[in-house]
Amino acid sequence: MIREPVVAGMFYPDDAGELRRTVAGYIEKSGEDPDGSVRGIVSPHAGYVYSGPVAGAAFAAAPDGVERVVLIAPSHRYPVYGSSVLDAEGFRTPLGVADIDRETVSALLDSGFSFEPRAHSSEHSTEVQVPFVQVRWPDAKLVVIIQGEVSREHSDRLAESLAGLLDDGVKTLLVASSDMSHYHPEDHAKKLDRQVADAFLSADPDRLVSVLREGSGEACGAGPILTLMSWAKRRGYTGTRELAYDTSATASGDRSAVVGYFAGALTEVE
Repeated sequence: MIREPVVAGMFYPDDAGELRRTVAGYIEKSGEDPDGSVRGIVSPHAGYVYSGPVAGAAFAAAPDGVERVVLIAPSHRYPVYGSSVLDAEGFRTPLGVADIDRETVSALLDSGFSFEPRAHSSEHSTEVQVPFVQVRWPDAKLVVIIQGEVSREHSDRLAESLAGLLDDGVKTLLVASSDMSHYHPEDHAKKLDRQVADAFLSADPDRLVSVLREGSGEACGAGPILTLMSWAKRRGYTGTRELAYDTSATASGDRSAVVGYFAGALTEVE
């Protein structure tokens, strides 16, 4: 099975040449250079006109030579209990088919995670990230996970499984796909988003859990971010960087109800 594109022409260009130029432009104009110490990133997943420059900063800061990308994203269109691992041969975009890392997928399924096809068939939070992977690392293989459960316990379980599976010499990057707060006035949105960003930058998963529980910050991909942080803690990756932040008002001009976009990186050392 190949996962076919469903938001090409809506969230991003459906012409291959235009798509490649657009993605490369976001990466090049970000001002970020590849950082060999980066092991995971947070990248937004809205339409490119809104979040593309912020996503470009996230992927620009990631290291060269990545061979496998583990993409963890939230579900927007179908309820997922726990996490669903895409069991497919490849993931198609207008740039072609990105291969799935079948060995890692099989190991995750064998360890108790499931595959719910309906969760993946129309989900944009995974699809919009794939062209960035294809431009940055054309030969990289994908592991695509839709995480529905937002809890420390589930993120710890998923992170523990990934920590054990990815210690195989393959250069791997984890990507947590997430936008920040949704549809608040921009001033308030920035305060909410700052709480989530600062929790991420603390590299302390418990701090993010507290922010979410108190309602002082919001992120639709809070589960994937929490899993990324838990995985980094297990691996001893203690460094963090803020790469970019913006809101939808930059593109739309509407500051009355915005969506926030944050890019951050987890690195091996502080």
